[in-house]
Amino acid sequence: MGLRNLQTFLFFLLLMVLGLSAPLSAAEGKRLALVVGNSAYTATTPLANAAADARAFTAFLKENGFEVDSLINVDRAGFARGLSNFSKKIGPADTALFYFAGHGMQLKGENFLLGLDAELLSEFDVDAEAIALNSIISIMERKASLSLLFVDACRNNPIADRLNASVEGVTRGAALKGLAPVSSTGSGTMIAFSASPGQVAYDGVGENSPFTTALVEHLASPSLEVGTAFKRVIRDVRIKTNNVQSPQIVSNIAAEFYFNASAPATAVAASDFLAQIDFEKAERIATARGWQLYLAKHQSGSFSDSARAALRLLEGGGDGLVSPQEAESRMRLTQSQRKEIQLTLSDLGYDIGAVDGNFGQKTRRAISRYQKALGLTETGYINSVVANRLELVGVTSTDSVVSADEARLFEPEDLKGLETDERIIRAAQCLRGKEIIYGEFGSRLYVAVYDRHSSWQTAKSAAQRCKAHLASISSKAENDFVYGLFEADDRMFETGFDGNVSYKMGPWIGLEQDPGGREPRGGWRWLTGEAMTYNNWLPNHPNEHKQGDDFAMFYAHLDGNRDTADLKASTWDDMGPQNSSHGYIIEFR
Repeated sequence: MGLRNLQTFLFFLLLMVLGLSAPLSAAEGKRLALVVGNSAYTATTPLANAAADARAFTAFLKENGFEVDSLINVDRAGFARGLSNFSKKIGPADTALFYFAGHGMQLKGENFLLGLDAELLSEFDVDAEAIALNSIISIMERKASLSLLFVDACRNNPIADRLNASVEGVTRGAALKGLAPVSSTGSGTMIAFSASPGQVAYDGVGENSPFTTALVEHLASPSLEVGTAFKRVIRDVRIKTNNVQSPQIVSNIAAEFYFNASAPATAVAASDFLAQIDFEKAERIATARGWQLYLAKHQSGSFSDSARAALRLLEGGGDGLVSPQEAESRMRLTQSQRKEIQLTLSDLGYDIGAVDGNFGQKTRRAISRYQKALGLTETGYINSVVANRLELVGVTSTDSVVSADEARLFEPEDLKGLETDERIIRAAQCLRGKEIIYGEFGSRLYVAVYDRHSSWQTAKSAAQRCKAHLASISSKAENDFVYGLFEADDRMFETGFDGNVSYKMGPWIGLEQDPGGREPRGGWRWLTGEAMTYNNWLPNHPNEHKQGDDFAMFYAHLDGNRDTADLKASTWDDMGPQNSSHGYIIEFR
């Protein structure tokens, strides 16, 4: 079965499943909400947007089937009455939602939401002038089937700062900004905060705060469950606040909940279905590389704008994207490679016109049709994804392919469908549970594996299990690339002082010495059997400082007891079987 037919089969199979059984979703009770927006504080800083945020969220909830009690600018007594009335309406099958925009504070690890009349002259005033968030959570969990809380109460609050300083002391009190962390919830409860613990949330310079703006925009997205939708809220707020504010979600919901009540039963187009699967994979991968792969496959569609926003966030705000024409240009295709592309497409049944190495209208049309068959965006231009699918040999690009700056866990199932190099999937499978960084140099794949206390033999065995080998290095450019793969991850280095030098030990590579070899540099060979045409030994090394120092790793040192943080350990040294490293480099061919 071809790839396109398989995708179509899977989509229609999904539709059959949807027709036979519904997903585990929230109970079919009423949708009830209490929305509180306090702006007109008198004893602390008034908030321009809190009341407007509450009105906007009220309108949003009503559009999505909620019965809403709305409280605007209420004191503590009015707040309490509203909570009492709200709690009386909640039944055991209902979904209950609470939203608060206004001032909040933490005191002794507990969070409080402030009424308009709060002055908080002493800690004994808190119960009379504020509502404990835990009490709201407790009531909702006790009475509702599903509880959703949205708290935008982390604004800068002078009276809370003053109270914490008097209770906790000036130094510790000054550190207690925003709300305290909530580490867990009861079953069936989700709490979303506008900022992470200790952060201060922005009130916003427009009509609404960044948090509420993002909630209204994303929570009712078609076919998006609330947990997935909130990931987009987090991204938007980070972007709008230049990473100063990062919303947080604490959830213990087993059932799915959709604000757009019709979303679960709405069949999306096959292309959107496949795009959503890939989008969720890219979200779990959570690297710039993952989003670049997603956008190479889905340059347009329902999720492309969110993917671009995620990529900009990870790349520090830059666009990070190029046009299809520029992407092809960067591949620097030779005339023979262009002919190879045309021949391959022709063998697959596509009309490319003459095999002349020139991409005219027929070739561009054939490339577009091939992209469509793969489920890719139809651009008519070659990129790395298409080149890999065509098994084009010797393709290079000015852009290095590197997974991320630091080692991390990758699930093979998430990489499938995005990464087109089967060696990457194989590496993730055979190194499952290990944190890795992978990158391609020329036609070779290198994987830096973070593995504390690994001996050379441990590293060699791990590579063999992957049907690969520890890396061999044949040029300065290759050595620079391999070192650059892991240089930014401090965990890949072991540092210390041995009484003479301050050392920095990096990962193992696939270089060993024959047992009978003698220094200087006698008997060294790559595990692959390749000739040793290049070396990058540290000056005056290898020195076989100890008998059996027959294995190579990245290494550098400084004389005396020195700081090695900025020491570039791209040179090599010989070590023995008793030595250990924090990782190793595996090469896949």
